[in-house]
Amino acid sequence: MIVACLALVLSMGGVGYAATRIGTKDIANSAITSVKIKDGAVRPTDLSASSLAALSVRAYTYVTWQDPVVLDSARTRGFASVSRPKTGVYCLTYSDDSLDPGILAPLVSVDWDGSAGANLAAYLSKSAHDCPEGADLGVRTFSFTAGNPYRPANTVAFTVVVP
Repeated sequence: MIVACLALVLSMGGVGYAATRIGTKDIANSAITSVKIKDGAVRPTDLSASSLAALSVRAYTYVTWQDPVVLDSARTRGFASVSRPKTGVYCLTYSDDSLDPGILAPLVSVDWDGSAGANLAAYLSKSAHDCPEGADLGVRTFSFTAGNPYRPANTVAFTVVVP
């Protein structure tokens, strides 16, 4: 029993000693993968400024479909206005001049809980006709019915995110 306890103490001591002696230089590049990192262990302060910028959202908005069509002010940053010149056509304008519509790739998503109907779609449309001069991006919204062609719809609420 004494020998077993002594072996246990020595083995635990060796692990503790090794843990204090292994440093950053002892770990090979790319040896630690995301699976090996504990959830929540990496914080924004651990990332470089360029990594933080790549992960940030530059602008976002939530557009309701009820008349008058408006941006939800509580869920909007970086957008100044929205208009609906035609059924299913929404025209949005950025409030931040540093956002270049020619190089950004916004994401559009239907808000099913805020919309009316089923089989709905909302998508970014650079060619959204009837948008006034100065509008930065267009969104088209549609409703689908089985066996019938799709049709523009004013019953689709949506979110736009600009990474």
